[in-house]
Amino acid sequence: MVQNLLEAAAPKSGELFEKLFENGYTDIELIVSSDRPETVLYNQPHDEAVLLMEGSATLEMEGEVVELKRGDFFIIPANTPHRVLKTEKATRWLAIHIHKGQK
Repeated sequence: MVQNLLEAAAPKSGELFEKLFENGYTDIELIVSSDRPETVLYNQPHDEAVLLMEGSATLEMEGEVVELKRGDFFIIPANTPHRVLKTEKATRWLAIHIHKGQK
């Protein structure tokens, strides 16, 4: 099935999460951000690879500020506290969660 990842509408606030694939070891999700993201602190037990497909974002990772723009690919290692501080409206992320047999 073909799905266009650029067609999902941006939410008015927070982020939209859509699971695209999962097989017990890897989850792939589309994230569409508003210009008012929730600044939740995440600390996941697995690695996460993120591709910023559209827009821009500012993250905080272990106290460091990370600026991402369209086309940037970024790895968030397991057990690394991080949060989204700012996003441009309709910022689109492809997030790949790698569980290494943890599920």
